[in-house]
Amino acid sequence: MEKPWLKNYDKNVPHTLNYPDMTLPELLTKTAADHPEYIATTLNDMDLSYGEINERVNGFAHALRQFGVNKGDRIVLLLPNSPTYVIAFYGAMKIGAIIANINVMYHGDELKNLITNSGAKIVVTLDIFVQNVVNIIKDTPVEHIILHSVMGVEKTVKTDKAIPEFILFNDLVAAQSQSEPDPDCSPRDIAVLQYTSGATGMPKAVSLTHQSILSNVIQISSWNPVIYHKNPSVICILPFFHVFGMTVCLHVSVFKGYRMILLPMFDWSNIVSILDLLKKYKPVSFPAVPALWAALVSYPNVTKDHFSSIEIASGGGSPMPTWVQEKYKELTGKWIVEAYGLSEASSSTHINPFHGNAISGSIGIPLPDTEARIVDIENGDRVCRTGDVGELTVKGPQLMKGYWQNTEKTQQALRNEWLYTGDLARMDENGFFYLVDRKDDMILSKGFNVYPTEVEHVLEEHNHVKEACVVGMPDRLGGSSITAFLVMEKDVPIDKKELFDYCQKTLPAFKMPKRIQFIDEIPKNRIGKPLRRVLREQGKARTPK
Repeated sequence: MEKPWLKNYDKNVPHTLNYPDMTLPELLTKTAADHPEYIATTLNDMDLSYGEINERVNGFAHALRQFGVNKGDRIVLLLPNSPTYVIAFYGAMKIGAIIANINVMYHGDELKNLITNSGAKIVVTLDIFVQNVVNIIKDTPVEHIILHSVMGVEKTVKTDKAIPEFILFNDLVAAQSQSEPDPDCSPRDIAVLQYTSGATGMPKAVSLTHQSILSNVIQISSWNPVIYHKNPSVICILPFFHVFGMTVCLHVSVFKGYRMILLPMFDWSNIVSILDLLKKYKPVSFPAVPALWAALVSYPNVTKDHFSSIEIASGGGSPMPTWVQEKYKELTGKWIVEAYGLSEASSSTHINPFHGNAISGSIGIPLPDTEARIVDIENGDRVCRTGDVGELTVKGPQLMKGYWQNTEKTQQALRNEWLYTGDLARMDENGFFYLVDRKDDMILSKGFNVYPTEVEHVLEEHNHVKEACVVGMPDRLGGSSITAFLVMEKDVPIDKKELFDYCQKTLPAFKMPKRIQFIDEIPKNRIGKPLRRVLREQGKARTPK
């Protein structure tokens, strides 16, 4: 097929690549062997070298074998960015186990569904999240909870249920041999179950192989072939449980021997701490969601000195607001490089040139060995003309194997080696792609996917809510804010605070409605489907300027 984007590749970026026949843990083993003294992780000014990390990884791998973990068994990680995450991730993979990557903000039935779907017998988490696991552990396959205690409260969990004994992570790893375990995985094996929400709220796991993830690591690394000083720093604020953070921050860093400055939980009220880290560690790379870039560039007294070391500022997860790009360029003389990807592609398929003609508002051009096309929305069989809007489809070595135990959804998404993304887009004559809208009504909230039906089901469980319809409203900080339109039972006192509190008991923070609007009737089409487009327009009209 014609590939007009190739003419816009930066100099020295190859059109096609060689992919080593390796597994993900071999990336760590190689870097640890070549540069054992390089700092791998920094958390709260505490450093661990690649040599030290690899020894702990080996210890965790031996421990899992003692628990009877075999090739193909699933291990749930319910962890923020931390050395524990890195050690558990690579340790499990060294013996061929599969990581079930789950957002730490999930709890209740949603968490229970994901753990049950994975079939995992072991959960690795922190004491600050363990109560969420304990609350739902009954009727799940979990047999062991491996706990990293950060607060010394591992024995104060409240429960009246029979639960597995807590096993302390550090004690477990320290008691094991630190020698390399006999490997038991191959590049074509499944490495990660990357969970995303299904349109019905049911769990859906993307099956990513070692080969697909490693291919994306090689593609992303080739996009900027510049060699920096040894062991440069990368700010890792994107969570590793998210596919963007897992590939771009964790695996690319290990592959290149970067020092990962870990931020386990991001407090939006503490922007100054992020700016302080930028000055202190002088990172060469900083991937972040547009909302964070917006907060950083608009912070009072921010200067170009805060960003002076950053060679690669990148953003993804939602469109970058134009004013953010302009402010960053005013401060630094550079653009924030916008990219596009999805869990089904191990992270990235498109990115703007780092050193060439990046286009603000575009998701960029396909990575090496990645093909992209726009097809008709009706059945996806006809390739659209240049400039026309249709569904974005992609093909490349980074694509998923399929959806875990879901043949029907796999066949819908993967057709003749093409991934149908569900995103509406267009391509210009130079091969740059532009997102237009979602094919469905999915909301992008702070870089995470939220389906309206998930939030609607929670709201409609409330005794006084008759109907609920949820839409995403454009947010100045990038992405969308969740707005709920509610039809209430008549003659019932209306209390928005009560509704927000009710949602908070069930929904993670990124799925919480930001605004609630009461209406008399939800507009619907002739077959009774809510007209979300109409509600979005109503929401814009009611939003104060």
